Amino acid sequence: MVDALSRLLATTALDEISVTALCREAGVHRTTFYGHNESVQDFAIEQYGYEFDTISIVDVDPSEGDPQQVAARYEESLHALLEHVASERTGYRGLLTSRSRWLFHSVLDVRIRHRALLAVQVWAERGVPGAPSDPGAQEEAAAYIAGGLVGAMETWALGDDDDIAAATARFTALLPSWWPHPTDD
Repeated sequence: MVDALSRLLATTALDEISVTALCREAGVHRTTFYGHNESVQDFAIEQYGYEFDTISIVDVDPSEGDPQQVAARYEESLHALLEHVASERTGYRGLLTSRSRWLFHSVLDVRIRHRALLAVQVWAERGVPGAPSDPGAQEEAAAYIAGGLVGAMETWALGDDDDIAAATARFTALLPSWWPHPTDD
């Protein structure tokens, strides 16, 4: 059904896609759809949120590697996220221009905030200068990073830039000044 939604989003705004049209495109009965979803928007948010979760993300043990190696792994994860957004750009554009935009923002923010908090904790455990060590400050840093990343991803997804490597480099450069980078000495 996600493929059917993607095909419809190529020509129709998400807010204009009816359950009937989606079910017809997917070859699924409306009863089946309503057994799992309340609306096309709810279905889209759930599916794209789930797909976002399936992306390979760095799981870092605070004791492994030097900060530049770990920073490189985080950058690779960001690259994977942007590859996913690029491969599903039609769907992301549909969600990010719909009435459900802010709900989708919240879904992405929660997912990225959790990952950002883990990263901030790794940097604090490694003694990276400037990385917040207080749990409250770590939560704030994670919220700041996630909010900025979701906003930057939205701007990129709605634009025409398809250079994932350049976008990854730009987004990495926007991280807090204390965040180690793969090229740091």
